[in-house]
Amino acid sequence: MNAKALALAISAALLTACGGDDNKDSKTAIEALGIECVADTASHETPTGTLGLSLVGTYVSGNDFATSSAEIVSYDTCSGKLYVINAKDASVDVLSVSDSAAPAKTGTIDLASAASAAGISIGSANSVSAKKGLVAVAIEAETKQNAGLIALYRSDTLALIGTYTAGALPDMVTLSADGHYILSANEGEPSSDYSVDPQGSVTIVDISEGFAADKAVVKQIGFTDFNTGGSRAAELPAAVRITGPEGTTVAQDLEPEYLTVSSDSSTAWVALQENNAMAIINVAEGTVTAIKALGEKSWNQASGNQLDASNKDAGTGQFASYEQLAGLYMPDTLANFEVNGETYILSANEGDGREYGDYLDEARGGDLTAKVAAEHPLKAALSSNNELKRLKFVDDRETIAAGDTLYAFGARSFSIWNSAAELVYDSGDDIAQRVYAADPEHLNSDHESNDSADSRSDDKGTEPEAMEAATIGSRTFAFVGLERQSGVMVYEVTDPTAPVFQTYVNNRDFTQPVCTEVNDDGECDNDTYNTDAGDLGPESIDYFSINGKHFIAVGNEVSGTTSVYQLNFATAQ
Repeated sequence: MNAKALALAISAALLTACGGDDNKDSKTAIEALGIECVADTASHETPTGTLGLSLVGTYVSGNDFATSSAEIVSYDTCSGKLYVINAKDASVDVLSVSDSAAPAKTGTIDLASAASAAGISIGSANSVSAKKGLVAVAIEAETKQNAGLIALYRSDTLALIGTYTAGALPDMVTLSADGHYILSANEGEPSSDYSVDPQGSVTIVDISEGFAADKAVVKQIGFTDFNTGGSRAAELPAAVRITGPEGTTVAQDLEPEYLTVSSDSSTAWVALQENNAMAIINVAEGTVTAIKALGEKSWNQASGNQLDASNKDAGTGQFASYEQLAGLYMPDTLANFEVNGETYILSANEGDGREYGDYLDEARGGDLTAKVAAEHPLKAALSSNNELKRLKFVDDRETIAAGDTLYAFGARSFSIWNSAAELVYDSGDDIAQRVYAADPEHLNSDHESNDSADSRSDDKGTEPEAMEAATIGSRTFAFVGLERQSGVMVYEVTDPTAPVFQTYVNNRDFTQPVCTEVNDDGECDNDTYNTDAGDLGPESIDYFSINGKHFIAVGNEVSGTTSVYQLNFATAQ
């Protein structure tokens, strides 16, 4: 069998073995490749009661602190294993999991050979997606403004199947549900002095006909048509933030951060985080359907939303509302789910500013006062440490009139959007209020110090970062990872217009130092993680099931830990 025929045979056999087309020869194909797929033992019954999480166990990748050695985690239903990005070692850790024991390392995918074969030097391993016996990895070039790489492996033998060119800085990768496509969100960040600014893009690799170069179809989806003077310039909503230095094009300014693909593999929704927007992509055609502005979330009294906006006030829980203050959603992670045939998008509204050399688009409230009109209702609050002087604002205007709204980064919430990227629900201030109720002493802590309560109030609060959706029977749940606070919050979203809180867990021990040696501020002083501190900085969440039981895995980038929780359901007595 020649290389082309072998690639096609592997493609068909892997997809058949792991849940693809049903045919009478599938067993022979599985045996020929030595692939042993885990049987689907998931319980599809609808559970009753409130969902809770119980820790099964934790895998610690090493003692190095804050090196992103357990950043993105993905479970493969074919191999029954977890695949975890270890950015520090430019590798993928392979972990065994069970319904009763902590995850344990059983193998490693060394990405160096894939990068070498493709002729690039690795800058970082950024993301992994495992489905149907395939493992896709996003690899950033050493010079991150250069084209990146997607490497594809078998999940059983960990053998390299193929490599495909991606755009600049592929920050996230996913396999479609049917295993026919690989997609990456290529952020295209500028250089540190903004002298080089590649275009943001989405890479789509169609592997439905095979993995070899003459079988796989690679498309780079850019946004040049939306540039000034471009054929679709008029379609770009005015509220999409295009804020780079003079001369920056729309295609350069748009920065895809994350994407999620519909269950039928037809549509991708792409978070354009810094732009406070979402792109909608037709996957099969490889075209941009639309770019949608996400708008703003009010912190005024009428909204009922309150925030603790200062790290220099009386302490945690100093919640207040402010007129003409709003947050820009600026989501990081997206996930999707379906209810009654309609697709909904979940977003973790982290927020993010830009700082490259002399270019900075954020300023503290106290530094904005000179721009703000004397009659503005927030003028006095911007000069008070107890109110908005410390809060970081979007700084992209020369003057701010009395009637203008001031904008903070992120929304400190999760949201639900319909398939047209229109807002259906936002959690308001519920996340912060529930964290405060559970642990008032440590609200808005930083993930790099256990002596940092209130220190993130002036930034983005608990910082919702990770997002996952899980449908069990007829009920659907959203899992929200709080990057700085380090906890996971769960809501039922079966009714997308009225989510119901389920539980909040935080596998973090604030009484322990984060490292074996820390300074007076509780910050790491020797780069050696203290395992007793627990999980720090959840970056990703993945849902899976084993032996009829349901689980999530959480990748924590600061502690370098991967924790597995079992989902339990309790009925009120």
